[in-house]
Amino acid sequence: MTRPLIAIALLVLASVSRCDEARPPAPKPAPRPGDTVKLRGTVGEDVDCRLFRAEGGAVYSLTTRLPNVLNGERVCIQGTILETSQCLTQPTIEVTMVRHWSACP
Repeated sequence: MTRPLIAIALLVLASVSRCDEARPPAPKPAPRPGDTVKLRGTVGEDVDCRLFRAEGGAVYSLTTRLPNVLNGERVCIQGTILETSQCLTQPTIEVTMVRHWSACP
């Protein structure tokens, strides 16, 4: 009678204490030219174009100078990734909308 109880206890312990490690979620693929993006991040300045550092750390150049946005300001940007650009930093976002950080979905 004790053998079946020991076997059940071992099965329960084996199922509770799994040896495999938890895997982090796979990173999202980088946006490609033609993709529409909605990103949150910080606006900065560069020699030729405004820069945008997304939350994940990726850096993009922007097609517009955004004169009403200060360097270091956190915003939400929506636009399309361009295939080619005059900016030195690639990739480039053709900006269609800029919102305050708190207004970003």
